[in-house]
Amino acid sequence: MQPVHKFPWVFTGLWLSILLVMVWAGFWQLDRAKQKQHIHQQMQSAEIKQPKSWSDWQKINDYQSIRVTGHYHNTHFLLANQFHDGQVGFAVLTAFLTDDDIWLLVNRGWTASAGIDVSVPENRTELVGMPSAWPRPGVQLGEQIFKDKSRQQVTYLPIDDTKEFMTRHLCQRGECDILDRVIKLDAEAEDGFVRDWQAPMMTAARHRAYAFQWFIMSLALCLIYIYFIRKFYAFKK
Repeated sequence: MQPVHKFPWVFTGLWLSILLVMVWAGFWQLDRAKQKQHIHQQMQSAEIKQPKSWSDWQKINDYQSIRVTGHYHNTHFLLANQFHDGQVGFAVLTAFLTDDDIWLLVNRGWTASAGIDVSVPENRTELVGMPSAWPRPGVQLGEQIFKDKSRQQVTYLPIDDTKEFMTRHLCQRGECDILDRVIKLDAEAEDGFVRDWQAPMMTAARHRAYAFQWFIMSLALCLIYIYFIRKFYAFKK
């Protein structure tokens, strides 16, 4: 009596799981490529948005140029471990209140020393820049403690703790609207430091290349499975 060879369901399930992950990774890379292409177009665009309401801000994309009026407030965060041309230094971030009562955190650029004067006139001014994601570390070791003063030298800038600090020190009624993105000050604007803003390092072309690799590996995995199944049935006969 010949042995019964059951269909390799376990192997097939494992193969299908890996295939789905690889195909998903390919489409994820394509989606990231679209996002990076969009960011590049935003940075090259001459269009400047002028958001006023909170809903206007929610419609603004990262790296899209904006212009608002308001005034700085001399509340500063000097974010450590920021690099420029291979040199470590600090990013200077300063609070800004728009005429429409929305608080922004403005990245005024990079400086090598934390001891410089970062104060800024608090008169009404025009702010030109572009929103970008809130700075987040790859790995945070320990908790960031904020001191009760207007100038903070910090290693991390956790968004919830930062907004809580700004609410306590800047908002008269104990609550206010604080944008959960950072505004990168225009390179030509006054009251800034070194500003050499770059788009995200991985380009759209590289994302597409990674997507191509994932799809090629998915195809190879399908061919391996077909070869295995054919060998399985040939052995069964």
